[in-house]
Amino acid sequence: MKSRYIKLALIAGGVVATVLLLNHLHNAKSFINERGNEYSNKLMHSPPPPRVVPLLSNTHIKRKPTKCGETEDDFTMAGNEGVKPLTEKIALKFRSNDSMCAARYFPKPNPQLTPEETRRKQACVKTWAADHRKGSGAFWAGNTQYVRHTHHTYLNSDSVVFDIGGNKGEDAEAMIKRFHPGNYLILEPIKTLFSNLVKMFKSDSKILLYNFGLAKKNDKFYVNVLGHGGDATSVFAGNDNGGSCLLRVVNTTHFLLQMGVPCYEVDLITVNCEGCEFEIMEELIASGMISQFRHVQFATHPTLKHLKNAPERYCEIQEKLKRTHTVSYQYKWCWENWKRKDIK
Repeated sequence: MKSRYIKLALIAGGVVATVLLLNHLHNAKSFINERGNEYSNKLMHSPPPPRVVPLLSNTHIKRKPTKCGETEDDFTMAGNEGVKPLTEKIALKFRSNDSMCAARYFPKPNPQLTPEETRRKQACVKTWAADHRKGSGAFWAGNTQYVRHTHHTYLNSDSVVFDIGGNKGEDAEAMIKRFHPGNYLILEPIKTLFSNLVKMFKSDSKILLYNFGLAKKNDKFYVNVLGHGGDATSVFAGNDNGGSCLLRVVNTTHFLLQMGVPCYEVDLITVNCEGCEFEIMEELIASGMISQFRHVQFATHPTLKHLKNAPERYCEIQEKLKRTHTVSYQYKWCWENWKRKDIK
C-alpha cells in the first residue's frame, strides 16, 4: 500500500513538473518573439550602419631619392586612409531617399558588346588615327579648348564636382569662379602639384583635396614630371629607376564607395590624368556606378607609350557609355563630355 502511494506521488509530481516546464517554455517563446519583433522594428526604422570599406593593402615599392617633396608617409601609406563620405555635405536634391543606400547594389552592365556595338567599335578603331588628328586639331585651335570650362552651365551652388587630375588648378579655378559649385573635390597624385593646389585653394572650405590618383588597383610607381611647370607626367610603371617623383593611385570603385557615392549623384566628373582615364572610365562603367554621374567629361591621351590597346579600349568605352549617356560635346580622342540620358 505504501509503495502504491509513493508511485502515485511520483506520477503527480511528474505531471506538475511537466506542466510547469511547458508553461515556462511558452513564456520563453513569447518573450523571444516579442524581443525579435522589437528588434526587427528597430532595424526597419533605424538608419543603416555606415558601410565599412576595408582599406586595400599597400603596394611596396623600392625606395629611392625623389624630387617632388615626398614624405615617409607617402612611401608607407596608400593615401586614401583618411577618406570619408561626402554625403552630409551634399545638397538634398542630389541625395538618395533610400535609408539603405550605403549598401546599394549596382547592377553590373553586360561586359560583352552587342553585334551592332561591335560593328561600331571596329569602325571607330579603323579611323582612330585620322579622327585623333582631326579632334586634336580642332580642340586646340583658338579658344576652343576652353569649352571644357564654359560648357557646364548646369553647375550651381548645389552641385558637386569630382576633378580627377587637378594638375596646376587651371580647370578647377575656371569652373569654380564661373559656376561656384557647392562641393569641389580634387585628386592630384604629384606631391609638388598637390602642395601648390593646397596653397591655391586654402581659403575655400568647399574644396577638398587628396594626394593620390585613381586607377584599376592600388599601386605606387615613379614618374618624370614634364611640360611647362610640370603639367604632365611620363610614367615608368614597374621601373624603379625610371622616374624622379612618386605617384600613388587607388582603386576607383573602392574610392567611390569611401566617398559615399552610392548615396548621392555627382553633377560632373572631369578626368584629365595622362592616360589614367582609360582605367577610370572602364571601372566606372564596369561597377555600374557610372549611373551616379550626371555629366562625364574626360581627356584622352591615346599615344602615350605605356598604354596598351588604346584605340580598342577607347572605342569600347564609347559604345558602353552610349548605353547610359549621350554626347554633349566631343573632339574625339582629345576632350569630350557626356550627359546622362534622363537629363534634359
